[in-house]
Amino acid sequence: MKRRIAAAFSALATASVVIVPHSIPAHAASGRGQCASSAPSFSGSFIQPDLVDRWTDAQLRAEMEMLARACIKEQVIQWTADTGTSPATRIYPSSEPQSTKTDVVGRILAAAQRQGIKVFLGLQTNNQWWNRYANDEAWLDAEAAYANKLADDLWQKYGSTYRDTIAGWYLSFEVDNWNFPSTVTWDRMASFYQTVGTHLNQLTTGMPVVISPFYNSSGGLSADGWSQMWRQILSASDIDVIAMQDGVGAGHATTEQLPEWFAATKQAIQDVSPTTQLWADTETFIPSSTGFISMPTAHVVSDMHAVRPYVNRYWSFSYDHYYSPVVVNPAYDKTYRAYLKTGAVESEAPTTPAGFTAIASDPQAVTLRWQASTDRIGVTRYLIYRNGTLVRQLASLDRSSCGKSEGCIEHQLQEPVTYVDSQLNPGETYEYTVVAEDAAGNRSAPTAPASATTAAAPPTPVNLSRGAGYSCSLPADQGYPDPGAKLTDGQLGTVAYIDPAWTGRLTSSPFTCTLDLGRVTTVNEVTSRWLQDPGTGIVLPKNVDVAVSTDGQNFTALGSMAAPSLGDARAVATFRLINLTTGTRFVRLSVNPTGAGWSFTDEVEVRQATS
Repeated sequence: MKRRIAAAFSALATASVVIVPHSIPAHAASGRGQCASSAPSFSGSFIQPDLVDRWTDAQLRAEMEMLARACIKEQVIQWTADTGTSPATRIYPSSEPQSTKTDVVGRILAAAQRQGIKVFLGLQTNNQWWNRYANDEAWLDAEAAYANKLADDLWQKYGSTYRDTIAGWYLSFEVDNWNFPSTVTWDRMASFYQTVGTHLNQLTTGMPVVISPFYNSSGGLSADGWSQMWRQILSASDIDVIAMQDGVGAGHATTEQLPEWFAATKQAIQDVSPTTQLWADTETFIPSSTGFISMPTAHVVSDMHAVRPYVNRYWSFSYDHYYSPVVVNPAYDKTYRAYLKTGAVESEAPTTPAGFTAIASDPQAVTLRWQASTDRIGVTRYLIYRNGTLVRQLASLDRSSCGKSEGCIEHQLQEPVTYVDSQLNPGETYEYTVVAEDAAGNRSAPTAPASATTAAAPPTPVNLSRGAGYSCSLPADQGYPDPGAKLTDGQLGTVAYIDPAWTGRLTSSPFTCTLDLGRVTTVNEVTSRWLQDPGTGIVLPKNVDVAVSTDGQNFTALGSMAAPSLGDARAVATFRLINLTTGTRFVRLSVNPTGAGWSFTDEVEVRQATS
């Protein structure tokens, strides 16, 4: 279930398996120098269609040039169709509706061809996979048949022009150690791989076909059980490469746990299919309160070294999304390429932020200011600590214009750097420090502490909305449902997302919930509770806007509640709009999600100072 939630993020990693009846072509090094380095390095990177669809052709060309400079010679398109929609859609012109504005497949192939980069074509995705897995044999058989037809269409459209650029195929359905507990499901997946793999091998003889296994060390099959599963699958299908997600970025494993799981997979290969290769799909992201962000290079390299005794090659999820200078701070790409040249990650720390101050700007906010740090390659983020706890990782560059226009320009944060820590409790004292971090993960010494005390606010003991009726513009997901009373029943959820008090919605689009208090009355405060669990893709909304109405038709904006800074741990956040004096009957909350993740809420309260 965690994998299903996290799949909503473009950051979510995918791994790979290659099915080939013949030999796997060796990765060709690009020239001399850094590309001939003996240090662990990436040969390939996944890319998701929506990112490419937003780019101009100039940006896509720049991306491929960047990959070539980083010695990455294989690009994996994560999917080319979606059978989870009705009707199914594709990311290139075909007989089915197109979900993208541009021919993403054709554009990637053309740009890759100019740089001599090979492309693996992903077949269909389908979010129903995260519910069905191999439990529904008829559904799985239908998906296999669709995959074969999709491959036929792709090869007919692009095969003749890009025969030397297309290097293989990728199947996006990911096997894991939680949802395939029986030999029945193992056999069904082996049959699926064999059906699709046989067809693709007949269509494009010798080209590898990639699928995606992952594991979560917190439960499910143990490493030994995982090894047994792959022995059975390998003995019944022609799988030549298992490129396994390392799971570190997704929170499924630690660096220290990698050898156990990769050794177990390698042992299964050696026992029943010694010609099969094991690759690593190294994750280049980490979870944060604002979604997934770039993993420091030293951490990435440490993960690569941990699996080096077991793997033949490294792919990444994803250099394009988390290390590309077209997408993130250029210091990540520069630091990785410097590592390729020397075989070591640079270790010089940034300077400590200077002139640090903290001033309470209102009863719920403290404004922090400091002078920007410097670094040999570049500062990538500032770590903000409140009362000794990390509450925010603030990017050092504003790249809000990137990925949307041809002139992708990064802007250094204005000096002094300013950050407003909002949704604090009134009448409390807070102590802050700030640390600068570079792309390698080197950190400066912390600033001297700075403190501020927020002003007090009047109490609001009366909850006007307990048991009130409400309606939401977007129904809750059936897995985390709302029968129509959860948001006003007084039942508060824990930090576990499976707690039945929570209601969940998977969306990147704004939605509203409108409460009816039953009569016009004075309102002094509005609050709503939200869950944060970055490792599973549950993130706080960017903000929640509040509007009020006496008739339910004409609404007046009352204010906006910005997301509090909670760090990257699982936590419950209370959004509060205080110091109100307004007469209203209807209260509407407009929720603006963060990215394409999950929004979980359990309660809305409309409060009054006195009855």
